[in-house]
Amino acid sequence: MKLLFSSFIFLFFACKAQKPTTSVGEKNPNAKHTTCQLVEKGFVNKGGKITSYKELYLSCSIQDYFIKICEGGVTDEELKKYINKGITVDMEIKDGMWDHCNNDPAYAQSRMGTYVVIHKIID
Repeated sequence: MKLLFSSFIFLFFACKAQKPTTSVGEKNPNAKHTTCQLVEKGFVNKGGKITSYKELYLSCSIQDYFIKICEGGVTDEELKKYINKGITVDMEIKDGMWDHCNNDPAYAQSRMGTYVVIHKIID
C-alpha cells in the first residue's frame, strides 16, 4: 500500500504541467508585450541595390520583421530613440503589402510578406 501511495504521489508531481518560459524576442501568447531589438536597415530596391533610405525592423529571436509604421500607433520618430537597443512593444504580426497603407489592387507591385504593426511602446 505504501508503494502504491508513493507511486501515486510521484506520478502526480511528475505529470504536473510546467509553466512555459518566454525568452527575449519571443511572443508569449498569454502576455501582451514582446521585447526585441530595434534595428535600421538600408532599403533594397527592385534591382537589388541598397539605397541611402533606411527602414526600421524588429529583430526578434532569429527573424527580423519589417515595421509598417502607417498601420501602427507609434511614429518612426518615437521608435528611432530605440535603434540598436532593446524595446518592449505591444505588437501584432501580419501578412500583406509592406509599402502601402490601403488595399488598392493597383499597388500589386508592393513588397509583400510578414511584417509587424506596433500599437504601443511599453516603458
